Amino acid sequence: MENLWTHRIPLMLLAAMVLICLPERGICQDQSYGKIIELNESDREALVLLGEGVVGKALSAYPIHDTTGLMPLSKGKWTYRITAGDHKGTHQEASISKKDRKNGQNVWSRAVHGDCTEFFSVNDHGAINLVSEMDLKQDVITHYGPMFPIMFDGMKPGEKSQMETVIKVYDLHDPTFLKYKGRLKVTHTYAGVYEITVPAGRYEAVLIKSSYVGKVGPAHVVDGGYVFYAKNVGIVASVERMHVTAYLFYDKRTKSPKVLIQQ
Repeated sequence: MENLWTHRIPLMLLAAMVLICLPERGICQDQSYGKIIELNESDREALVLLGEGVVGKALSAYPIHDTTGLMPLSKGKWTYRITAGDHKGTHQEASISKKDRKNGQNVWSRAVHGDCTEFFSVNDHGAINLVSEMDLKQDVITHYGPMFPIMFDGMKPGEKSQMETVIKVYDLHDPTFLKYKGRLKVTHTYAGVYEITVPAGRYEAVLIKSSYVGKVGPAHVVDGGYVFYAKNVGIVASVERMHVTAYLFYDKRTKSPKVLIQQ
């Protein structure tokens, strides 16, 4: 009987570990984490632009294990409502589509209709990298070298992804014409999980907080943003500047807070 239990105990422990790491909410249920990260005062003030009751209580946060479920990188359309600024109350549509595979990585585009298009690559380790973005109003395309990750599989609560990148802004109709050049220090932080309530529903959403410091052409950049991602839905709320050329061509103070109203 003693030998039988000796063999059963490791199997029972293995089964328990499998149950603990079942994929839920795009996050691995690792018992060493599950911590609650509360927003500080400055973050709460910035997120007021989303409207009353949008950002709810902080929830248990675990390492991310499925970035493409949080984005998600699948063909579809999303409709948002702008919650503050000159365009408050207007709707904004976004769509995602897949491009040809390059250098062993999947390439996707996320188009915000009439505004900009972002291009992402996804490697086999689940890192979602921003490669370039087009400003459709100013007819320019911005390239990042090296491209930088927005989030990646295994990213832990409170962990930061930090990188310096060279920014080159080209004329969209003449890709050989370099209009502006600069450098940015980009930081993305997994800032916890929160209950988010928007017109499209209530979600448990991962918060990725970003910060940018540097200089692009004549523009000095010191800025940041917040994006909430929900499993199998994507962006459900955000307070951010849509693209880097906003520093060059638009009011530097203008952000585009938005909430999801339909997917």
